[in-house]
Amino acid sequence: MTFWAYLLHCRGGAFYVGHTDNLDQRMGQHQSGLVAGFTADHLLVSLVWSRDFPTLHEAKEAERRIKGWSRAKKMALIRGDWDRISMLAKGKNGPSTATRREPGQTGEVVNFVIPSTDVQHANLSPNPACPELVEGLPFFLIPHPQTPPREVRAVHAIICAGEGAGQVRLAYRVESAELLKVPGPVLPTRADELWRTTCFELFVKSPGTAGYTEYNFSPSGQWAAYAFDGYRANRRDAPLGAPAIAGFRDGQAYGLGVGSGPVLPPGDLHIALCAVIAETDGTTSYWALAHPPEGPPDFHHPDCFALHLAAPDAA
Repeated sequence: MTFWAYLLHCRGGAFYVGHTDNLDQRMGQHQSGLVAGFTADHLLVSLVWSRDFPTLHEAKEAERRIKGWSRAKKMALIRGDWDRISMLAKGKNGPSTATRREPGQTGEVVNFVIPSTDVQHANLSPNPACPELVEGLPFFLIPHPQTPPREVRAVHAIICAGEGAGQVRLAYRVESAELLKVPGPVLPTRADELWRTTCFELFVKSPGTAGYTEYNFSPSGQWAAYAFDGYRANRRDAPLGAPAIAGFRDGQAYGLGVGSGPVLPPGDLHIALCAVIAETDGTTSYWALAHPPEGPPDFHHPDCFALHLAAPDAA
C-alpha cells in the first residue's frame, strides 16, 4: 500500500500540509470542501507538492516535518530547490536535516524555475508590501467551470516587488501549452481588446472602495491599463509606462514575464490574478484565483479579488 504526504496552496496564499493513502480521492475531497476545517474555509485549493512513501509512519513523519518549515522552505520544496532548503535548514537549526529526494523516487514536484530575466529571480525591494512579494510566491489559477481548457493543464502566476517604490513584477506560466495560441510580436504599444485571445491580467483595488484598476499584458508585447469607478463603471485609460513583456517556450510550458510593471497604491490591497487562455482548436478558457459562484466568467466580479496584500507596517 502507498501513502502520501502532500502540500496544498489555499486561497489567500496559505499552505496546508497533510497525509493520505489515496491522493486522488483526498484532493477531490479538499477541492469540494468536504474536509472540514482549514481547507474548507480557504477554497480554492491546489496541489503543489506530493511524495509517496511505503509506510504510514513515513508519510506522517514527512507531514510533521514540513508543517514545521518556514514559508520560504515550503516554497523551495515546491520548486524542488534542495540547495535552498539545505541552506535554510542550516541557517535555522545548525546542520541541515533536509532529506534530498533521490532520482527515481516517485511523486510530484511542480517546477516554477523560470529564466533569470523573469521576476522570480529579480532584485526585490527591501520594503515589499507583504511576504508574498518577498518570496515571489506562485499562485495557482483555476479555470471557470463553464470554460474548461482543451489541453492546458495549469496556469500559475507570480507577483513580487519591483525596483521602484510600490512597483511590482509579474510572471505567468502555462503548463501543457502545446496548443496555446500565442499572438505574434508587434510594436510594443498600448492596445484595447487584448482579452480576445491569450492575455494575462492583473486587477487591483483598495479595501472599502468601489474603484479599481485593470492591467492587461499580451504575449505580443502590447499592454493596456484601465481605471473604473465601480463594477465596470466609467472605464478610462489608467497611467502605465511601457512594461517589459517577454514570452518564452520552456519545453511543453509557456511563460510570460512582466518587468517594470504597475505601481500599486499604498496600503492594504485586494488583488485579482487572471488569464485568458486561447488554444489553436478554438477553445478559450478563463482562469482566476477565484470565480463568482454563478454566471459566466467575470474577472471584474468582487469574488475574483481573492488575494489580500497587507501594507508594510501590517505584514
